[in-house]
Amino acid sequence: MKLTSQTTFLYVDDMQEARRFFDDIMGFEVVYDPIWACVWRTGENSFLGVVDNKSQRGLIQDRDKGGVLVSFTVRDIEDTYLYMGQQSCIPYLSPIRFVEDIGLKSFVFQGPEGYLFEVQEFTNVELQNLF
Repeated sequence: MKLTSQTTFLYVDDMQEARRFFDDIMGFEVVYDPIWACVWRTGENSFLGVVDNKSQRGLIQDRDKGGVLVSFTVRDIEDTYLYMGQQSCIPYLSPIRFVEDIGLKSFVFQGPEGYLFEVQEFTNVELQNLF
C-alpha cells in the first residue's frame, strides 16, 4: 500500500460548533466542504475531517467518542499552550508533561463534543525529524 495522504474523521452532532472551533480556534485551512462534512489541512499530506451525524451521510453512524486521540505536533509547545489556555471554549486543558524516555512534551485538551486532542513537541532530534 502506497499512501498519498492521511485523514482522520470525527463524527459530531453540532457541526456549526465544530466548524467554528477548527476554523477560528485552531486556524486550520478548509480544503473540502460538501456542507454535511468538512475537511481541514493539518499538515502537508494530513487532514482532519468532521462529519455531521445529523446528515446521515457519513460512512459510519458512531455516537461513541471514546478511544480516539488526535495528536498535533508543533515546534512551540509553550506558546501553543498559552494560546489554548486563553480559549474560553476549551473545558479541559492538562498541564504540559514531559516524557523523558522518548523526549516528548505534550498536553491534552478537550475539543468539540468531548473529543480529546494532544499537542506534542519532540525534544529528541531524531523524532523531530521523523514527525
